[in-house]
Amino acid sequence: MTAVAEAVDRVTAVNTALAAVLDPELDRPITDLGFVRAVSVGADGSVEARLRLPTYFCAPNFAWLMVEDARRALAGLAWAGECTVVLEDHFASDEINQGVGCGRSFAEAFPGLADADRMEELRAVFLRKGHLAAQAGLGKRLLERGWTFRQLADAVLGDLPERLTVTLRRRRTLLGLPANAAAPLFLDDEGHAVPAVGLERHLLRGRTAGVGIGTNTELCEGLLATRYGPRSRKEESA
Repeated sequence: MTAVAEAVDRVTAVNTALAAVLDPELDRPITDLGFVRAVSVGADGSVEARLRLPTYFCAPNFAWLMVEDARRALAGLAWAGECTVVLEDHFASDEINQGVGCGRSFAEAFPGLADADRMEELRAVFLRKGHLAAQAGLGKRLLERGWTFRQLADAVLGDLPERLTVTLRRRRTLLGLPANAAAPLFLDDEGHAVPAVGLERHLLRGRTAGVGIGTNTELCEGLLATRYGPRSRKEESA
């Protein structure tokens, strides 16, 4: 492999790693949302990603989670050397960049705002909402194809093509819920199968969560485009 080909390969790997990082509130990859402004890979394997958000005053706890998750994703690349994530144009950029870069917790960087347990619970709350919304989307699709609530309640992940359950399985893996082929298709927050009698209400809750996520996503995308222009949705690589 030539040096140029290897460099391109590594930039692709960086963007793939960042695609696994979710905006906690919007349940979408930061790459899809246009939050990754630029990535670069040095000859020594060092990696840098530069992020920016829709507004200057985006919640610092949400921003922290994305920067921290991005740094972890990059550090997971086997060939990567020093990994740096820089949040730009945010009122707490200095505290977040320095804190994450030094391996501190949010509570250490922002004393009194939250403790470490609260941050992990916040992450879990939004993952559960995303999982619920994903179930609702899949349930709606299957009901439109003629499935009954009884069939949905009896189904397992392995009953469907993998492409239909990718999002569901990813959310479950992050939440520590069963994600193997034999796992029930519909689970509550504790990982228990949802019975047929409660499935309609379960899917309704999921649709409500999905509407909220969708509305917030549209708002943030509009704010990002207003702040930086349409080109902000395109990633830059070097």
